[in-house]
Amino acid sequence: MMLKQFSFKEFQFSSPIIRDFVSETSAIKPYCGAFFSLENCLEQTKRKDFKLEDRKVLVEALKRQYSQTIITDETHKNISSLLDENTYTITTGHQLNLMTGPLYSLYKILQVITISAKLNQKGQQHFVPIFWMATEDHDFEEINHLHLYNQKISWDKEGQENLITGAILLDAIEEFHETISGKFNDERTTEQLKAFLSHYESGNNLASATRGLVNQLFGQYGLVIIDGNDEQLKQKFKSIAYAEIENQVTYKAVSRTNRLLEESGYHQQVYLRNINLFYIDDKKKRTRIALQDDQFSIGDESIEKTELLKLLESQPASFSPNALLRPVYQEAVLPNIAYIGGGGEIAYWMQIKGVFEALEIPYPLLRVRDSFVLLNDKQVEDMNELGLSLTDLKRDYHELIKEIALEEVSIDIELDREKAALKEIEAQLNDKVEHINKGLLSMVGAEFTKMEKSLERIESKMIKAEKSRHEQKGKKIQKLQDKIYPKGGFQERYENFLMYYFKDEDFINRLYLEMVKSENEPYIRVINA
Repeated sequence: MMLKQFSFKEFQFSSPIIRDFVSETSAIKPYCGAFFSLENCLEQTKRKDFKLEDRKVLVEALKRQYSQTIITDETHKNISSLLDENTYTITTGHQLNLMTGPLYSLYKILQVITISAKLNQKGQQHFVPIFWMATEDHDFEEINHLHLYNQKISWDKEGQENLITGAILLDAIEEFHETISGKFNDERTTEQLKAFLSHYESGNNLASATRGLVNQLFGQYGLVIIDGNDEQLKQKFKSIAYAEIENQVTYKAVSRTNRLLEESGYHQQVYLRNINLFYIDDKKKRTRIALQDDQFSIGDESIEKTELLKLLESQPASFSPNALLRPVYQEAVLPNIAYIGGGGEIAYWMQIKGVFEALEIPYPLLRVRDSFVLLNDKQVEDMNELGLSLTDLKRDYHELIKEIALEEVSIDIELDREKAALKEIEAQLNDKVEHINKGLLSMVGAEFTKMEKSLERIESKMIKAEKSRHEQKGKKIQKLQDKIYPKGGFQERYENFLMYYFKDEDFINRLYLEMVKSENEPYIRVINA
């Protein structure tokens, strides 16, 4: 049950560029094109010309990637439908976090599912929800853990430096399994958890494990999962990588955009390099391709441009886009009309519109995903009792408890009037002293400074005494802040879905039904969970 919702403007937890984007200010339009709406999605299909030849390559790649996965009828139909010229995609993407990682990864997936469902109700074209697995990322430390009941559970595996995460083999993961299993005891939960963990078995890699788990959770909605690290799909990336090597297309386009963004008071989300490519070797290690003083290099090894282009021609699958070029690759291989992401993602998508224009690839509509805050009955009761909202709880704890103490005290314990009276007495005394002996003024000032500090100490002790009377309320505030803003962050970026799913197996569908209510503007929703 939804308890309350906040707009991004009310909540102010995002960056200025995202708040302006959500508010659809005219200053943002040059960086995003048309703003997201269901009607604009239908219009966008007219601008997305995706040839039958490309559709065949896409479907063949998906069938091959799903060859070891049992899929639902809904997903099977959606994959087949991609051969139809009237089928389009709504896409999101994420890293290969263990057991889906933080909650917001689920929110992103549900958002593309709900948007596709709404568009399909209009009956003019067919829309397929897509989850793009970031299998070519290489930051193992970002994905090798999850948080359950305020405990960080990590999979410590050596030798993962620069390995693309999709290729990481799931050996020595038993301790990780055991730690998670120890958090849940009843028989029903244990069996379901075994089914989830079965995807993370020795012999599998992280890409296949992620596909299996995400398919198990969202296959009923027809979600299609794609791995961009694919030899057939990378043929389409070849022309993009060529333009990057030959003309530094990303650097030129994004440099212009960054200057305009900075002039408008916005900061760049992703660092811009001369070359925005990596090379993946036969050991699945990803190494940056760099350009300095007209000299290319792969890691520490120099390479002539002609040799690099020959390598691209013969081994396109070995070339990998960075964060700025990955969206371009994605849009080149999908009949996509809208990308759904978090604030940080959408901010860097707005950096790269010029790259799409330079490469003549249609730029999709963008939408910031919805957010949720999950609270149980006791937490909701405490918030209501305290009279505090989500935005109130973002404030400093000490300021909050002080404000509550001052509001409820029967007398005014802040000594502002007394301090003002002391200043007035000091001024009167200074007038008299000035007529007698100006040399005494410094002594008078020093004495009154002591008295003012004494008043401040008295005031502080009175406030502290009053705050101590609110110790119980203080504990409740701290617990709520730890729940909603753990470690100073936001709940959705910290907690894992398992603790909610095993409390309510309808958890994902409940989120889906709440998200269906949203239209074009994203919201932060407080729901009972």
